[in-house]
Amino acid sequence: MQAVRDAYMANQRIRRLLQWAGHRRTVLRVRTRYLTPQDALLASYPRSGSTWMRFLLYESLTGQSADFDAVNTYKGRNARRVLPGGGRVVGTHDRYSHGDRKVVYLVRDPRSVVTSEYKLEQRQGSQRSFDEFFFAFLEGTTNPYGSWSDHVEYWMTNVPARRGHLHLVKFEELRSKPEQTLAGVTDFLGVSLDPTRIEAVVRNNSLERMRAKEDAAPKETFTKARSREIRFVNEGATQGWQELLAPEQAALLLERTQTSRELLGY
Repeated sequence: MQAVRDAYMANQRIRRLLQWAGHRRTVLRVRTRYLTPQDALLASYPRSGSTWMRFLLYESLTGQSADFDAVNTYKGRNARRVLPGGGRVVGTHDRYSHGDRKVVYLVRDPRSVVTSEYKLEQRQGSQRSFDEFFFAFLEGTTNPYGSWSDHVEYWMTNVPARRGHLHLVKFEELRSKPEQTLAGVTDFLGVSLDPTRIEAVVRNNSLERMRAKEDAAPKETFTKARSREIRFVNEGATQGWQELLAPEQAALLLERTQTSRELLGY
């Protein structure tokens, strides 16, 4: 009897997830109707470095200094038309491309993602333990965007990727060779920049400068923050996950994400 009950509950959960997914796709179709073929997407799973990349691209493409006010104001349909043909760079965490277009897909080691997202949840006042959060992360229930693996598999097999219109960027490479990585992104977007310009942009958006910009941002910029002791701009470390993840948790996460990591070359 218990087996029957468990199977029933599992089927109900799958049914609810499918209903949710169908509803969300409908919402996303409506929300992204403003996109044009000239627009490009900056897609990423949460806590993969998208804020830093948005700052780098904003300053690279507009020639103006990037701060939280400007970057958060000029986003979505209000993004600056800085690409050839009047296109915009639109950031998204969702799994939806609205047809074929250029996509910059920013990814990060899932071990770093889970620990960074947990710290953000703590900043927002959550009291749950890391163990609880870790298993929720594996199930894809810590945010509205599903699991890390599902996110990767969607973007790496979707229409833009199949047609060669997706440019993969690893956070670890953005950290280790930022000028070269940023130049690769702007070239992909059809905007070639002088190396000295790229160097200046990277210098103006270093970790120290980003944290100074966080400190200078109006309080309402981070409306969900409950603890200012935990920073929004994290250390950007590539091995910082070792502080929180137990060896057995790291092993389980690598096992669960193996197929997706292979798609990315991790």
